Amino acid sequence: MSAEEFLDRVMPHVADLNPDRFSHTSWRFEKRPTSEGVGMLPNPDTDVELMVAHILDVEAYPDNVKYVEGVDLVERRSDSDVTYVQHMNLPLIGRIQVQIHLSDYGMRDGFRVVAWDQDDEATEALDKKQGARTAYNLGAWLLADDAVGYALSSAPRKSDVGTLKYMAMTKGADATAGEVLKQNIQGMIAWAHRG
Repeated sequence: MSAEEFLDRVMPHVADLNPDRFSHTSWRFEKRPTSEGVGMLPNPDTDVELMVAHILDVEAYPDNVKYVEGVDLVERRSDSDVTYVQHMNLPLIGRIQVQIHLSDYGMRDGFRVVAWDQDDEATEALDKKQGARTAYNLGAWLLADDAVGYALSSAPRKSDVGTLKYMAMTKGADATAGEVLKQNIQGMIAWAHRG
């Protein structure tokens, strides 16, 4: 599943969001165990280029992005195109890992878009002793002069976690999706403000 296909599903939902306060929406796709979602937070005077630079600075994630414990750089093809393994440690859930391809997609529907998709084969090859691998992981940052948006579709591999943890990570993810989207947006804005 590509980032482009994910963006095709995300962008029609952006118009439904309230431009005056944090707002989010979610939808089901195929028979996946988690919903896909997008949130948008008004942010006057967004420095779009600075935020793009921070989002693409994956090596700095462990010090600046909540719950990211480590990043293994696989390949940086350019300043705007990078593949890396992200290691996360989430409250109540534990360690999660995924290999991601992150790229600057330029302008789309009035937003500067930086999006990613999962390298399925490489993610499957990760050592599950280092953390549960994701079954799918797609996402996008949507940046405008007056707003910051974040979209996500992710779930763990069922074979990597027990039944109860899998339920917590799928049903629980849907229940807390709005807060997760908001925290990610606020965190990236705070990082950009730090310089």
